[in-house]
Amino acid sequence: MAGISVLVPFDRSPEARRGLDVALHLARVDRRKSRVLPIYVVEVERSHPVDSDLPQESAQGEACLAEAEAVARQAKVSCEAILLQARSAGPAVVDVAATEAIDLLVLGVSHANTVHGGGGEQTALVRRSGAAIDLGHTADYILSHAPCEVVVVREPAQNRAGPVNSGFIDD
Repeated sequence: MAGISVLVPFDRSPEARRGLDVALHLARVDRRKSRVLPIYVVEVERSHPVDSDLPQESAQGEACLAEAEAVARQAKVSCEAILLQARSAGPAVVDVAATEAIDLLVLGVSHANTVHGGGGEQTALVRRSGAAIDLGHTADYILSHAPCEVVVVREPAQNRAGPVNSGFIDD
């Protein structure tokens, strides 16, 4: 019986590393032949053809994915890295999730989410009174369009610098 396929966007940021760690943990817990697919998307400006030769950006992506593969090897989890060029990372990640029959997408996000609504911008972690959490356009797109379940991973509140907001917005 095949295990789960876990897609995880990876760019070497602390948030992406937390996402990778969670993806690897979930793959190990499954105890079947699971695989983790770290993905790096080189976003190509509209002023260039999408298949432009971008050696510096591609090399950066390859280095990121090599790091993810090394971490997966150390965790003894099957890993299939994916490097793509696209106009926008969100749709590219969603397309891969669909074509690779991904079971789970793990998305590392920043703790500094901005909420619009409820009388201005505030840091918050929940939705209340019509306010919307802004995780960034890529994460928002993935959460809205992913053909599989999505796990969002963020740093625990006690690890953050500065005051911790309760996450609620007053009416």
